Amino acid sequence: MMDPDWCLLPPELLQCIAEKVTSLGDYIRFRAVCHPWRSASSPRRRHLPIQLPWLMLPYKLDGLDNSIRLFYDLSASKIHRLDLPETHGAEICGSSHGWLILHNGQVTSLFNPITRDMISLPPYTVPPSHLGLAPYDSLDDVSFFETWDPNESPMDYVETLIVKKAILTSSPLDTSCMVFVHTSSLWELAFCKIGDERWTVIEFQANLPMEYDICDFSYSNGFLYTINPYGSVTMYNLINPSRMLFLSIFGLERKHLVDQVDGDVLLILYGIRRNYDGVFEREIEYRVFRLSNDGAPDWVEATDVGQNVLFLSGGCHALSLPSANMQLPDLGGNSMCYDSLEILPNQQRGYWDSWFNHHIKLARLDSGRVTDITGQLGSFQMSRDWQKSLWLTPSLL
Repeated sequence: MMDPDWCLLPPELLQCIAEKVTSLGDYIRFRAVCHPWRSASSPRRRHLPIQLPWLMLPYKLDGLDNSIRLFYDLSASKIHRLDLPETHGAEICGSSHGWLILHNGQVTSLFNPITRDMISLPPYTVPPSHLGLAPYDSLDDVSFFETWDPNESPMDYVETLIVKKAILTSSPLDTSCMVFVHTSSLWELAFCKIGDERWTVIEFQANLPMEYDICDFSYSNGFLYTINPYGSVTMYNLINPSRMLFLSIFGLERKHLVDQVDGDVLLILYGIRRNYDGVFEREIEYRVFRLSNDGAPDWVEATDVGQNVLFLSGGCHALSLPSANMQLPDLGGNSMCYDSLEILPNQQRGYWDSWFNHHIKLARLDSGRVTDITGQLGSFQMSRDWQKSLWLTPSLL
């Protein structure tokens, strides 16, 4: 008796089977079986639930690397080695909705490491008048550009522009997707939609000097939020352009707003400490806060984020994901999963030159209990010459 030829299954049956698959890895393997199976399944299956994030481990930004990137897969408890030449020579300034945001010179682009799709964003080398930028000593932008001669008064600060962080509001395959960037230029904040020819600058007219110093930003429900080192939050309404400042003094702990939060604005604070063995450990002494609108807006400590898991990386990128569809029992709701660093012993060098072991730890927000769920993942540096770790939610969209 001959073995059945699984390639001859009816397309309708194959489609039904494909729609039952919930794991991204299983779906990719399903489509790789043979041509009929691949033809019967969509390359961008939308029924797949949000996948458990992968942690992209650090690598050196010296231009000499071989473009192999390491991603720790929590669901499979293994490291994937992906050859991503698209990332060679680029700094990854964000990860959002399954896409990496790459910045290389004057070019910023979106890259999906699973599908290998690449989307170019507007360049930063457009005339300063297109960005609405004028020197600080000018009376106003309009009068400046009416008489400005680029040959007599060149402005070259755009040439050294650095994108500190970038986020997406949705998958860039969605026509409503917006890309926000926080840069080192005078304009700091800008956004564009996919297909735009230039960036739109968000006006940033500060009432207090310290408002200029943005340390993080996030987007939620049509509003852009920025936070400075003192905990003051500015909310931008992009539909009816306006801004509102919430003053709140926190001290100088490190602060990061959480992306992909539905309805709430969450903030993670953390610090650095030395453990009892005398080893410096960049351990998160974490606290989570929610922006309260009861009366005067203020930060209120949160020990309950519902059935969500917060993810914080060494690159200080934080996001929130629902735990319901995550295929890992240990990751229950109301918890935080983070990249924990421990300095290697017997090192006499400074912080930036030291090597750190990486672990992924899980903290329960209600009890404070912390568990190391991976063990050591490798040793890397934290200097400016190294790409910092970040979370990626693998996606076909």
